[in-house]
Amino acid sequence: MRTSSSWSSCRTRSAAGSRRRPRSRTMTSPPCARPSARWWPIRISSPRPGRRSSGSTPWAARRCRKSSARCLRASSNCAAASPRRWIAAVAGPTAPAPADAGRPQSSATGGRVILQSLQALFGANLLPAVLLGVALGFVAGIVPGIGGRIGLLLALPLALLFSPLGGAVFLIALHAVVHTSGSITPIAYGLPTSASEAATAIDGFQLQRKGKGAEALGASLSASSVGGVLGALVFMAAAPVARPVIGSLGAPEFLVLSLLGLALVSSLSDRQPSAGLAVAALGVLASTVGIDALTAQARYTFGRLELWDGLDTISVIGGLFVIPEMLALAGSADDRRLPPTVAELPRMLSGMLETFRHKMILLRSTIIGIVVGIMPGAGSSIAVWIAYADASARQGGDVPFGEGAIAGVVAPEAANNAKEGGALIPTVFLGIPGSSSMAILLGGFAMLGLDVGPSMLTTQLPTAMTFGWTVILANLVTIPLFLLVVPYLVRFTGIRPKAIAAFALVAVATAAVGTANDPFDLPQFAAGGVLGVALYLAGLPRAPFLLGFIIGPMVENSLAKTMQVFGPEAALRPGVLILGAALLIVLWRLRRPREGAQGVAKRSRPMAFATLAGMALVGLAAIAAALHFEGTSKIAPIVAAVILVAAALFTFQRVGREPPGPSPSMSPRMSLAFSLLLAAVPVIGLMPASLGFLVLMRRTYAERWLWLPAILAAVAIFQALMVEGLIGSPLRFGLFGTGIFR
Repeated sequence: MRTSSSWSSCRTRSAAGSRRRPRSRTMTSPPCARPSARWWPIRISSPRPGRRSSGSTPWAARRCRKSSARCLRASSNCAAASPRRWIAAVAGPTAPAPADAGRPQSSATGGRVILQSLQALFGANLLPAVLLGVALGFVAGIVPGIGGRIGLLLALPLALLFSPLGGAVFLIALHAVVHTSGSITPIAYGLPTSASEAATAIDGFQLQRKGKGAEALGASLSASSVGGVLGALVFMAAAPVARPVIGSLGAPEFLVLSLLGLALVSSLSDRQPSAGLAVAALGVLASTVGIDALTAQARYTFGRLELWDGLDTISVIGGLFVIPEMLALAGSADDRRLPPTVAELPRMLSGMLETFRHKMILLRSTIIGIVVGIMPGAGSSIAVWIAYADASARQGGDVPFGEGAIAGVVAPEAANNAKEGGALIPTVFLGIPGSSSMAILLGGFAMLGLDVGPSMLTTQLPTAMTFGWTVILANLVTIPLFLLVVPYLVRFTGIRPKAIAAFALVAVATAAVGTANDPFDLPQFAAGGVLGVALYLAGLPRAPFLLGFIIGPMVENSLAKTMQVFGPEAALRPGVLILGAALLIVLWRLRRPREGAQGVAKRSRPMAFATLAGMALVGLAAIAAALHFEGTSKIAPIVAAVILVAAALFTFQRVGREPPGPSPSMSPRMSLAFSLLLAAVPVIGLMPASLGFLVLMRRTYAERWLWLPAILAAVAIFQALMVEGLIGSPLRFGLFGTGIFR
């Protein structure tokens, strides 16, 4: 009883609650942490954006775990269970969950929640986030080479300007409209901004060549809006259905479900699905870097305190995706200027009405997009092409598909936007991202401190409904924005795609390095870039790494709970048997190339062999290091490393049997210049290094020296406002000092 009372006293000694990116605060450890008449102060810092937990929390966890067995018996919330639980315990009492939080709500209660979430969305806290997200998403969709995935990456620092819910609404609104504006360049210029827009370009550009580009733009707008709104409504309506299903799932089911999601992504990611499995295992292995939350074991930190919190999300993702994409864009042979076009408002309105003459195609494509979006790993590209093929097989119009059929624009655009509502269902309700974009979105939620998963169906149901209303509102706001901007936008001659690369690299360097308080984020960003370039040149998928990196902690936590609570009997649970059978089927399919994939992968064979061999060596080294870990902290790293080695060697053998194919290209000049930028940041700072990089790459974006000073001044102002003004971090100048406004 004495132990219980002492633990109760320690639960009420500190301030309750936490805010987004709070200032560091000093807490005192509970009496059980160090039995002494003196209270020992413990410094607990708030988690960095994108980090898993505080660096000093595991130290407190070990003290509490090792000091007193009575403490462990007194409460399961001691640090041996989880540092986060210990923080929650000493943070004081919180608002209790309602007694019926896990029960199905009545229709009246559910309707009240829906209306309250809609009312909150129009409040002064969330509406600016929606409008800013729509504006930036509209721009990201137009610019070639950016799109939703890279647009989300570049916008992650801006999400920190809002509250956790406001930042999440901002990111969702941005991603909800990317595909709507992404149809402009495929139709007007024949230039798809992403793989999911390629189907729209087939008939859309043919309509533009026939003088019906305005009608095609209007049809794409109405189809995208209808698909996006219906997809969001399905997401909101899925909550009553998903609540009892997800409520019946325990840790064993979530473990198998997470593995099934990783396997599905791997099976759909490459002509050799085993390559996707190897990259996913590498991502799971990367997620184990840092202090284990259950045992306080330091894993793969190499004696660096900066790695105790794990790898930085923004640095790793930015380097993995943006750097190789922009270097490849700069090295592409096609550098044509975009031709001008004309889009009158009356003709665009006529095209919007034309969409509803194809009601069945619109409805079927929307359903296809929603269903495919729910499937982890399917993605928008698969949904778009399935909808396009279905509409092509059923269309009986005068104009065949591929020669300028309006239905050829309606089908892919409806599926493209409807997919987002379907993809939100596993992402928000299960915490399992269905695509790389959803994984980035989930990483943004983690950065903001917003937890997703089954709680979104009970205590956090208003938050989930707010997400659905955000998608609906973003699609509706985009309609007048599209009609007002596009007629003037398409009159411009356009810009060369290569001109985007230099500025995108500076932007992602600003987001990853300029907003970081930890100097060790720069090596992580560079390492992510090297890995991304190697995977790109080797023809290996990069999305599975991101999904493994995001889902990895969920897999490990579910595994630990399954072993501690259920034991071997977990394998006999009905849900585990059903999901396990599905997992075995997917794994069986991984042994052979995916049907319908291209005959020869676009890869550099020497780089593929070197990358796969390096991945296998990393796996072997990880196994050797994990053998010295304590307790359960070694299980997840060893399993991930074994899968990594086996899948990498199997893919190595498969690649050796492939006939030689085309090799991807990158710009050597821009690669060297960007390497110099990263090397110069610790010496002269981010701003001078970025300006020097733009001077070296002037020929890619400015033909005349006259424009260079204005461009450099604009970039310098952007970095100063972003880092010093908005984020509030000091703008470092390397050896010459820190900050310009301080």
